[in-house]
Amino acid sequence: MTLDIIISLLCEVISASENDLSGRTPLTPEYDIESIDIAKLMIEIEKRFEVTIHDEDVHTFQTVNDVVKYVDALIAE
Repeated sequence: MTLDIIISLLCEVISASENDLSGRTPLTPEYDIESIDIAKLMIEIEKRFEVTIHDEDVHTFQTVNDVVKYVDALIAE
């Protein structure tokens, strides 16, 4: 469920189709995901899940699954 929501939010941010993204999608410019897009995604995730994502953790996210694991851990707290 978290994965589906985060993919949906990312698709809105980068104007992509949900069919084009998966949990293994790298958060890199090669996939048209720039730093500003990641920042926008983090803001949308914070709003949607009512969590706080620490800036120092964002640079550790390599794939969509990394974000999902992080958010799931925050929700579980």
